[in-house]
Amino acid sequence: MIKTIVILFFTALFIFLLSTCYYDSEEYLFPRTGNYCDTTNVTFALSVKPILQNSCYACHSNSTSSFGRNIRLEDYNDVIARVSDGHLLGSINHAPGYIPMPRGAPKLEDCKIIIIQKWIESGFPNN
Repeated sequence: MIKTIVILFFTALFIFLLSTCYYDSEEYLFPRTGNYCDTTNVTFALSVKPILQNSCYACHSNSTSSFGRNIRLEDYNDVIARVSDGHLLGSINHAPGYIPMPRGAPKLEDCKIIIIQKWIESGFPNN
């Protein structure tokens, strides 16, 4: 009799535990906060260039480069020259030995810097 009660108890407990499971979705378990930085599919045209347009073109476009020591960041080849010599990343990271950019403004948001770094790490493709 006690054996039957124990078996029924554990069977009921097992069924109860199975019925309390829920669907594990990534969005539910790990909700994105306001600090989420999407670095999947980073491209020059859709990821990097908009950052440069919004943060750098005031002084470094083809028409305003005289304000920015004749450094142009509007064309892909001009950007590559600054990537290759390390000045782009050094300046936006406010690294020692580089002029911090944007000049007279706070450092770019971490996400924007991470996006540019990911693009550089991927070989800075013209995509």
